[in-house]
Amino acid sequence: MQLLSGSTAEVDADDRPAFWRHHVHNNHGGTRIRYARTRGFSGSTTVQRLSTYRLGDFQSVDFTSDEVSYERTDTHIDGDGDRSGRLLIPRRGLISLAQAESTAQLRPGQLGVVDWGKPMILAHGDQVRAWILTVPANVMRAVRGNRQRLALEPRDPLLGSVMALAGQLHRHRTTLTADQFLTTSTHLVGLLAAALDERSAPESTRLAAISRDAQQYIRAYSDDPRLSVDSLTEHLGITRRQLERAMRLAQTTPHAYLLKIRVQRAAERLTDPLHSGRTVTDIAYDSGFSTMSVFNKAFRDHYKLTPGDMRRGAAR
Repeated sequence: MQLLSGSTAEVDADDRPAFWRHHVHNNHGGTRIRYARTRGFSGSTTVQRLSTYRLGDFQSVDFTSDEVSYERTDTHIDGDGDRSGRLLIPRRGLISLAQAESTAQLRPGQLGVVDWGKPMILAHGDQVRAWILTVPANVMRAVRGNRQRLALEPRDPLLGSVMALAGQLHRHRTTLTADQFLTTSTHLVGLLAAALDERSAPESTRLAAISRDAQQYIRAYSDDPRLSVDSLTEHLGITRRQLERAMRLAQTTPHAYLLKIRVQRAAERLTDPLHSGRTVTDIAYDSGFSTMSVFNKAFRDHYKLTPGDMRRGAAR
């Protein structure tokens, strides 16, 4: 996992345009940059990405910049081969976009998407702050051919979720692990793809939806001892292999997640005074376990103590 910061404050005033040009090229590939003023130009970025990053992979950039415009031409596209996209979320100020026959002006609270594999212009005034996230090429392929939509409103629940996940990435950027970053970004681009073109959403989107539905169903019906991985796949209308691949997005397996939820529900009941009159065995069966041996082992594996120890500790 990489967290990279850069600022024009690191260099002399005369060197800032060249510094910024190099900085943008490393993060986003080729663009023609025009500054409203070169001397004293100010800009800074904080970049989140995996240590294996290559141009076009998912990354999240928080940037602040003085007035500038960026033009990406066919020459730039052919030069770096990046045909991904960029999701823009203004935090302060206005950002103008132009691509094909469409134009838009984004304000804080909106989202914008530009296709990095087609000529475009992006411009803004002084002291703009925004988040810009790379949208992988497979997502952009899913929406190409549709009517270009540069500006998006987060009133759509899927886009609202995209905005919320982007906020989580930036809020926790100093503590996110590589796995957490990968999981969050996978869900984010999956939701974005579904919002842009639900019919053409890539496999990652479908797997993210399966993972979400499976987790919701398990949390709702974990107390039922008849709930199993097989009955879950039957309910969702998918194969066991599809479910296992989907749950990998949450860094778990269907069986492990079901056990975890049942153990957590049992622990809640063991420490709840309202259940003090029920035995540990009653609580195990109430939480969906069919045998005490499985319950005791799962409980010790998860909490590193026995159910009885947890109940005694809560009573103390």
